[in-house]
Amino acid sequence: MLRRALVIASTALLTAGIALGEATRTLRVTLSGDPAAPFSVENLAGKMTVLAGDGDAVVAVATVHAESEELTAAMRFEQVTGKDGEPALRVRYPLDRHGTIRYASGGHSTVDYDGHRVTVSGHSGVMVYADVEVRVPRRAVSVTFRNYVGSLSAEGVSGKILLDTASGDITAHNLDGTVKADSGSGDVRAEQLKGSFTCDTGSGDCELNGFDGDALTLDSGSGTIRVSRAKAVKISADTGSGNIRIAQADTEEFSGDSGSGNIEFEGTGARLQRVKGDTGSGDITLRLPADAAFELVADQGSGDLTCGFKDAQPIVKKRTVVGYRRGDGRVRIDLDTGSGDVSIAPTP
Repeated sequence: MLRRALVIASTALLTAGIALGEATRTLRVTLSGDPAAPFSVENLAGKMTVLAGDGDAVVAVATVHAESEELTAAMRFEQVTGKDGEPALRVRYPLDRHGTIRYASGGHSTVDYDGHRVTVSGHSGVMVYADVEVRVPRRAVSVTFRNYVGSLSAEGVSGKILLDTASGDITAHNLDGTVKADSGSGDVRAEQLKGSFTCDTGSGDCELNGFDGDALTLDSGSGTIRVSRAKAVKISADTGSGNIRIAQADTEEFSGDSGSGNIEFEGTGARLQRVKGDTGSGDITLRLPADAAFELVADQGSGDLTCGFKDAQPIVKKRTVVGYRRGDGRVRIDLDTGSGDVSIAPTP
């Protein structure tokens, strides 16, 4: 019993020693040149946070975490030339000596970074990563924030903005301009955006709450797409196998495409002109304002077609009801499902 207690105590001390032995270092860099011109900020592994600053300069601070003082001393945060010729603030790792970097939240990713092919692993390699905070002026900027492995969040900035991760979640709040969130395998969550917004993720979800602007484009390889309280000229949603749910949408045009999931669309306002929905094996559910005039035509392999507008007239083809028309048919609705149900009804 005593021997077992000594082993447990020794293990605890060893673990504590590893934690206590972590070395940290803070690196700071200020972008030289006009921040209104295109620039980028790059980090290999860790968290990146982007905020609106109080000054006119772009200032970035990297907090380096490593398993030794030697590794922290080898890290740099410098202004270099990016891949498109733009000024780039880049966290530089000792990749000439270490081809595998250990980052606990990294999973397993292999990427090209700073002229090297490097693997970021959650369980092997030398432990070294950087958490980066970037402050940008409170005016329009043209910038790419690229955090290869780890989460990326941005709040309160405006302009032409690309949020890019190879493996990590993206959070965007209160952004204004032409905004794109691109993640290889993470979720994208956005709130209170203006302008135009594109969400592109390989296998995560796209979720947006609150939008006022021109175009919304949401694309996921296998995740779910959710949008609520959106005012846009056009909303386009595409997912390989997830569901699409658009709620409280004031838009002129909606297009939804899912390989095997359900599509739900709830329209508000009076400017809707066109709806297009296509799913391989899911259901399509539409909710429109009580005074909506529409012409709905559905192409179904199998499944039921129902209409909750009591005064809508059925469209019959070869003795089969293939759609409904109400009023002057101003809103054109084309739906296609391989084996799911289609329904349309007034918005509650």
